[in-house]
Amino acid sequence: MRKAVFIDYKNGEIASNIFTRLKINFETVDFCQRSDSDVLMKVKDADAFFVKISTTVDKELIDAAPALKYIGVCSTAFDAVDTKYARSKGVSVCNLGGYSTEAVAEFFFASLFETIRDLERAKNQARKEDYSFASFMGRELQNKTLGVIGAGTIGSRIATIGIGIGMKVIYFSRKNKPAIETLGAVKYPLEDIVKNSDFISVNLALNAETKELVSKDKVALIKKGAVLINLAPPPLLDQEAVLKKAASGDLTYIFDHSDDMDPSLVKRFLQIGNCIVYPPVAFRTIEADINRWETFVGNIEHFIKGAPTNVIN
Repeated sequence: MRKAVFIDYKNGEIASNIFTRLKINFETVDFCQRSDSDVLMKVKDADAFFVKISTTVDKELIDAAPALKYIGVCSTAFDAVDTKYARSKGVSVCNLGGYSTEAVAEFFFASLFETIRDLERAKNQARKEDYSFASFMGRELQNKTLGVIGAGTIGSRIATIGIGIGMKVIYFSRKNKPAIETLGAVKYPLEDIVKNSDFISVNLALNAETKELVSKDKVALIKKGAVLINLAPPPLLDQEAVLKKAASGDLTYIFDHSDDMDPSLVKRFLQIGNCIVYPPVAFRTIEADINRWETFVGNIEHFIKGAPTNVIN
């Protein structure tokens, strides 16, 4: 390919060994910011864009690069890219599908265990040299129902771990998932997932079809005392409905995409005792970081060889 443009990256931001592997596939490499006033001029002769999770790649930007063939997104999420329009122009969009599966699945259970065993309060109490235990009474996961909304790579891994713990796993997905069904997971309509689950995991990509899939009506059906964990984009849920239900004491809500939300909304969640807010750290492990960059480079290498990987459009 002739030219690659890294949008919203700065020269030197990418590790030298990774950048060298990327650069070798192009005659020239350039950097720009999506907010640059002359961004359309800077990308006009690009064959490939490399973009961050929040970089908006819309019709205008795609049309500005007539030779564009490839868009590489350095994340699992890709909702900032107009993937349908890219496909209509013959442009492949590749994400980092699967790079952080284990990290996110393990974080799901880490946050769940911490919550149902009240570990934060226990640690703080012990720091005060108070070793009493009468006020603690946790819950066990074995024989409880885990509802998995979205059984892609991460959702399927969460289901597999849940089954290994001894949970009853039910899942919602557009397609049947034989791999987890063989282990004992059962596919259900979304309404039945939210009504019958003690613990719920949301693991969907955000698009026009999935935005607020867990709607106000669906939130109302969630059983009292359930724990809802969303390690995916917040707009998958009706945020106001979740906040209201958590404020009533009927629901514990845990999420980590706090950086993707309006700060005023995050603050409202922080003010509710039944809401646990994390920075976006579910994907942050040493192993996932290695996988992330290897996948990022591998995607363009495979694309050039005519065997594209992680194409999402």
